[in-house]
Amino acid sequence: MGNSKKKILLVQLFSNGDCLYATAIARQIKIDFPNSELTWAIASFCKNIIDLNPYVDQVRVVDDVPKNDVVAFRKFKKKINVEKAAGLWDEVFITTNMDDNQALYDGTIRGMVLRAYPKKITVPLQPVLILSDLEKQRVADFAVLHNLAKYKNVILWEFAPQSGQANLDFSLVMKISEALTSRKENCVILSSANSFSSSDSIIDASILTVRENAALTHFCTLMIGCSSGLTWISTSSAGKQLPMVQLLNAKTDFVNLPSVDFKRYGIVYENLIEIFEYNEKNILDCVLSILDKDFSFAKHQFAQKAYLQFNTTRKIVYNLLCYFQFYAVFNHIKISFSVYGFNLKLLSALFQSILFFPFKLILNRSRKLIHK
Repeated sequence: MGNSKKKILLVQLFSNGDCLYATAIARQIKIDFPNSELTWAIASFCKNIIDLNPYVDQVRVVDDVPKNDVVAFRKFKKKINVEKAAGLWDEVFITTNMDDNQALYDGTIRGMVLRAYPKKITVPLQPVLILSDLEKQRVADFAVLHNLAKYKNVILWEFAPQSGQANLDFSLVMKISEALTSRKENCVILSSANSFSSSDSIIDASILTVRENAALTHFCTLMIGCSSGLTWISTSSAGKQLPMVQLLNAKTDFVNLPSVDFKRYGIVYENLIEIFEYNEKNILDCVLSILDKDFSFAKHQFAQKAYLQFNTTRKIVYNLLCYFQFYAVFNHIKISFSVYGFNLKLLSALFQSILFFPFKLILNRSRKLIHK
């Protein structure tokens, strides 16, 4: 019995970017628990992001926990606890950003995931993504099919993000792509699960898997991103980190700015431009400025700074109070102060969330009763 492998369960159900962050935890587990057997619980629509991962021994597909369904997630956690008590698992680590794990948000989603692991992270934080030879060949064939080598500038556009970090209208994306490709040296690859009819120089990449986009980055020269899966895939072990223009919504539920993440975790960020108030003109002008002049010039002209706000903190504290998770509220306050200090905006957000919690709770309960 003393030589038996420890059975460890890592619960990171979704999403692609979050699962990429969590590959560092899988790697760390193998350091902290030598000769252990690691099972990763994950939703089927994210499962392929950890295919071939050398630190994952088994995969447990979980499809009875819808994303953002806290009640279903709590039931799943209870089930896991019963399994652990029965001896099925020696250790369980839950890093999914739901329920009381929301308290771990520190301004970045990566930080939120990493803080859920109770031990120190000493391994490299670069997401681990391993591609098969077949996947690499499929992308190489895609590059030949669309003659990518003939273009001076190959722009990869993450145009339909699932992270909620931005909202882009397809007609706007097409107008900008058409303007860029009016120059014969440019092509634009639109990457998403949504297919459309390609032209010679505006290329639909929906036939490629999420994973294969990592190989695709090696054929590209610039990315237009939205801090969603493709952005983080480009920073993985299988990707190539491209100069980036990030189109972002600074008021989304969980703000995850690449600039903050890159600085905090030692990723090169000089070739990163973030734009929060964007339209057809300033996106196009920014990209053309990069192509015609240089990145540093464009960054000086077009980069925008996100103002510091704590809407996410208000939402987190409210959500936690709804489930009477007072210790988690305290933990979130402690983490926030450790990152931002005694910031007046932070104090105001905390005060408002606590003050208005009873009224919001009554209002939400009333709405539910009306809908019933």
